[in-house]
Amino acid sequence: MRLLATIAVGVVFCAALLYAFWRCFGAFGLVYAMPVLAILGRPLVEIAAALPRLATSIALRKVEGRYFEFRGRSMDIHIDADARCWVSTADARKIAALPADAVLARVAPLQCGELGDPPLWRITVEGLGQVLAKSSDPDVTKFRHWLEKDVARPARNRRIGKKIPD
Repeated sequence: MRLLATIAVGVVFCAALLYAFWRCFGAFGLVYAMPVLAILGRPLVEIAAALPRLATSIALRKVEGRYFEFRGRSMDIHIDADARCWVSTADARKIAALPADAVLARVAPLQCGELGDPPLWRITVEGLGQVLAKSSDPDVTKFRHWLEKDVARPARNRRIGKKIPD
């Protein structure tokens, strides 16, 4: 809203300046006002150039910070206040064979549940590691490694303020 107010004020000021010069000097007044408008118009052009980025951020704010991708498959991951990463079980099933949600609730009761926005059935990275630990499929091993290296570790580091190189 502040951006639109800034644009509106700039446009009104430029229009008032053009009108004042036109009233005082006629058509030559518009020519005289051009250098002043060139100086004042630059911030308006910069603001107008920022509008596509603003529109993109508004459109994508619903998934901001939650969108991850493993080998072309999107993963909805919710990171809570304790830096625990909760992976959507529906997305994890795209990569690896997981049991039903009720079975997951019995196998890892403290590490799975329904949460996030929108509320989905999710499991923590640690719980998913427990469930997938016996799998010998190389894709599942790469998936577990990706979850730990690219999702869980950066979330923990952001929480404690560390910057550890990969």
